Amino acid sequence: MRPSGSLALWAMASLGAFGRAEALAAQAEPRLVEAVRLAREGLGDSARAIAGRVLAVTAPTDPLFPEVLYTVAVVANEAEDKRLYLQRVAVEFSQSEWADDARLELAQLDYAERDLEGAVRNIDRLLGDYPLSPLRAKAALWGARAALDQRNALLACQWATGGLAEAGDDLELRNQLDYQRQRCQGLLESAAAQPPPPAAPVGPQWFVQVAAFRARSQADRVVATLTGMELTGAVVHEDGFFKVRAGPYPSRERAAAVLPAIRRAVGGSPFVVQVR
Repeated sequence: MRPSGSLALWAMASLGAFGRAEALAAQAEPRLVEAVRLAREGLGDSARAIAGRVLAVTAPTDPLFPEVLYTVAVVANEAEDKRLYLQRVAVEFSQSEWADDARLELAQLDYAERDLEGAVRNIDRLLGDYPLSPLRAKAALWGARAALDQRNALLACQWATGGLAEAGDDLELRNQLDYQRQRCQGLLESAAAQPPPPAAPVGPQWFVQVAAFRARSQADRVVATLTGMELTGAVVHEDGFFKVRAGPYPSRERAAAVLPAIRRAVGGSPFVVQVR
């Protein structure tokens, strides 16, 4: 079951997702800076009041609007509100400088709510749509975590390795990415060491033997007729004959059911055979 409301935000905080210093210090507009400052100091109601007033007087066509939406999301008290405003930034203002931040926050929110598919999807969008984003290494870390929780070691290794290439001199981030890379490599090595599962035994199969010819060309013409009937036909060379068979079918009854149609189309005396 997903955590909801403030519980989900608490889960994000415990994972280090909510209250990221760079997200809370990125605002430039003075009123939004003040809202973020109040939120950091635990005065959430005051922060939301300021952000709400700015949102109410800012037109969607104003270049400031995406920043306002993102700030409202940052100071939100409920996970549902946070998600709503982040999605607006990511979808309606996907070319703004806040869109990659919103995608990362959405992925972190998904991860906190154990929606691993959503987290992976948002990270994939961020990494695919924003090749110049400064958040790519951090996004790769969260993507690797989510992919590993899905037991998708290949994707996790791909993202962890790519994140390391873009992490620069951030030692803590590099260490976390390297840890995820070691985890996924361990899973891949463990899977490679496992013996392959035994092949499932193949039971008897049922066919309709349609006809038998000395000439392969005659058999091929009958196969073409079966194909036109949307049946699967094959030629088997046995005892000096080219035998045309339709099938396979899972039971004698299923094979027998197509006999009348084959007899009308091809003639002769088709019959059911069992092949082991």
